[in-house]
Amino acid sequence: MPRALLLALSLALLPVLQLLPQSSQAADPLWLKTLAHLEAQKQVVPDESSTRIEATSNYTDTTLTRRKLDHWEGGKPIYRITAAEPPLAPGDAEREGQNQQISETMGRGQEWLKPDTPVRRSEGVMLDGKAWTLFEAEDKSFTRKVQLRAWVDPETGRPQRIDIQGRFMMVIQLDVSSRYQTDARGRSLAQNVAGTLKVDTLGKGMNLRFDIAVDSWAERP
Repeated sequence: MPRALLLALSLALLPVLQLLPQSSQAADPLWLKTLAHLEAQKQVVPDESSTRIEATSNYTDTTLTRRKLDHWEGGKPIYRITAAEPPLAPGDAEREGQNQQISETMGRGQEWLKPDTPVRRSEGVMLDGKAWTLFEAEDKSFTRKVQLRAWVDPETGRPQRIDIQGRFMMVIQLDVSSRYQTDARGRSLAQNVAGTLKVDTLGKGMNLRFDIAVDSWAERP
């Protein structure tokens, strides 16, 4: 399976990970604060960013691509590749396509998390040397299993890290971890998104590791 197709599959699966509400209980006020912080991601898109992809099947193929916002077209950000390893071949549609997939996903944020997401709350959970509130949720069915863990500030709900694990049809395994930083305007933005995707069909498949790092952001027009 081509590297670009696997990356597209990874990003396209994120909305499918939505955890279904299990009851009509009132939403946790701190969880609502977290969702409000995550909405800020929709105000911006990556300006400069880099992506490292390691795809393994019969052999391992590694690429590193840096990109820069070039212009806007029809309300969508259009990117140009500024550096690539291995060097970018003329007309490399695969890595050009990754630009748009990544920018569109990073601009959507965690839009599939909802006020009625069935979260469990734990206090004083340590991460990076600090105590956080941990929200956890799980959704199971015959064809899928989705787990969420979100470390947030116990007072403001500002996210520090959000991990998602998804298992689909016993064929696809997706793990994604997003780490957040606060920008000059006080918004919590996903500065780094890393993950793995494993596809196994009839004993054949491919593993993909990806790491997306955002160096700077641009406001939406």
